[in-house]
Amino acid sequence: MNIRADDFVLEIGSGHNPKTRSDVLCDKFIDDDEQRGGTVVADRPMVEADGQFLPFADKTFDYIICAHVLEHVEDPDLLISELIRVAPRGYIETPSEIGERIYGWHYHNWVVNLIDGRLVLQKNDKRAEFGQLFHTLAAKDKYWRKFHITHHNLFLVQYEWEGKIDYEILDQQESPLDLQSPQAVEKLLTSTFSKQTDKDFWLMLKSAVPRSIVSRVKSSLAKSRNRQTKTLKEILACPQCKGEITSGEQNLYCKFCKQSYPIIDGIPRLTVTPFAE
Repeated sequence: MNIRADDFVLEIGSGHNPKTRSDVLCDKFIDDDEQRGGTVVADRPMVEADGQFLPFADKTFDYIICAHVLEHVEDPDLLISELIRVAPRGYIETPSEIGERIYGWHYHNWVVNLIDGRLVLQKNDKRAEFGQLFHTLAAKDKYWRKFHITHHNLFLVQYEWEGKIDYEILDQQESPLDLQSPQAVEKLLTSTFSKQTDKDFWLMLKSAVPRSIVSRVKSSLAKSRNRQTKTLKEILACPQCKGEITSGEQNLYCKFCKQSYPIIDGIPRLTVTPFAE
């Protein structure tokens, strides 16, 4: 990620493993760990909010990290429009179609491919051809884990953007990823191998360290940066109308749409539920 030294950075879906460089964290499910690998980390300013309805004013941030969120949402158009509204640059990461088919997550709504520099989304039919087989191998088999780490680019879509996000949502069921074509497979593997660097060594080393230790180290590094940033009070806006909100001891209030949002355990809870109908 090309994050500059003075960038003010938001991370959406930070969950149990936020990036060290993130200044503000945002997660939709503070108290529900079903869709992540552990308890949420709140070691810096944090809000509970839906990425499709971000509680920030336009261009509040310089850079936005959106890792493993796009595949979850109900409306990817809405999420992408919010990313562009809140920051001029950012990074999106999702499982690739290969990763989705091999592992399978029942709570993923979209399958994502990166085709010629464009994000291509399709509705996920939520087939789990291999059940829990590869999840179990990733947890217990060191040889599969090593293969996954050294070929992680096969399993991920990694997309950095500036100004706009090039994407397409397909209605068709047929995959745009043609793995029957030798030329397409060769192109995919060439792209994958060209991205493999010394980073693979650090990924393997990191995988060998208990997650709790990694989390503590990242938290310490984030705090040690000691860089002046904006406070939540300065940057929060109503997630629905984007109007100014006022804060009390236990809640936030939008004077424009008259919505009230609680503050629980010091974390503003700014979720909205427009898809519940």
